[in-house]
Amino acid sequence: MPHRSARLFGLVACLAVGAAACGSVTATATDGAAGKGGAGADAAVDKPMTTIADGCNQVAKALCDTLNGCAPVFVQYLYGDEPTCISRAVLSCMTDQMVTGIARTADDLVSCAKAAATTSCSDALAGNFPSVCAVMPGPVANGAACGSDWQCQSTYCNKTDACGVCSPRAVAGADCTVDGGCVAGLVCANKKCVAPAGPSAPCNLPAQPCRADLYCTSAAGSGTCQTRIEPGGACADNPADACDIFMGGVCNTIANANTCVTIKIAAGGDMCGLAAKTACVGGVAPCSNPLTGGVCANPAQDGEACGDKAVCVPPATCVDKICRLPSAPDCH
Repeated sequence: MPHRSARLFGLVACLAVGAAACGSVTATATDGAAGKGGAGADAAVDKPMTTIADGCNQVAKALCDTLNGCAPVFVQYLYGDEPTCISRAVLSCMTDQMVTGIARTADDLVSCAKAAATTSCSDALAGNFPSVCAVMPGPVANGAACGSDWQCQSTYCNKTDACGVCSPRAVAGADCTVDGGCVAGLVCANKKCVAPAGPSAPCNLPAQPCRADLYCTSAAGSGTCQTRIEPGGACADNPADACDIFMGGVCNTIANANTCVTIKIAAGGDMCGLAAKTACVGGVAPCSNPLTGGVCANPAQDGEACGDKAVCVPPATCVDKICRLPSAPDCH
């Protein structure tokens, strides 16, 4: 997968934030509550109140629906299927919301879910989600420990592993290591924050990339940003990035064919390999023999061993060869 496309991988986890301890209990609210008064106050009627858990579920479904519609191969690549995408996004949401000082409410989550559900594919693939989904500033000052962007006054937790320190977001031209370290609208390219180029605009890799739904017509050096190539089209100008990877397209470079073909994503236990144009959940590595054909390994579950052949399911990552979930509340 191209490096730039990796931006999409974190969207669900970055936007789906909630609380792990709320469970599925539904609270109630009363119309005409104290302070509102009025003639109808005595006729108050109990009605369901949205909980953090409800909000997490709504955001997770909206985001996974959007990703599945715009980039179905990514949902399969990362999670295997959309139900798993939703359940893991809910887990990320609930875990993140446990950290001290997060200001986002259940109503905020619902507003984000409604807005995210109508996001266009070009915006979704570029990571441009509605402002109601943006990270809200938290109480932690720059330089202090954090486990989540939502804790920081700057809205950016610069992590070296599971934990990090709150840091300012970098402006255009400033140093960076990840897209999240740049101000909104910029990406980290060649260790500098830059604005990705739009349709037909000049590009120059690796310093000036295109918007995520486009590709640069030169793999190294100057080109222009153009629509990604559909299956059967030529991809010799930039084999690593020309094909529509979001729909499963990759460049077949065997025997200098240099044409876009569509790959499938197979689950654990299914056949895989280049001949069958099939990769596994997690990529090529889980295939026992990707060149001549093999069998996909099952993704490692939380707490299980991981490595070259065993990949973790987001939001878990492989840390010291064990799939570990992020634990933002433990970062002090």
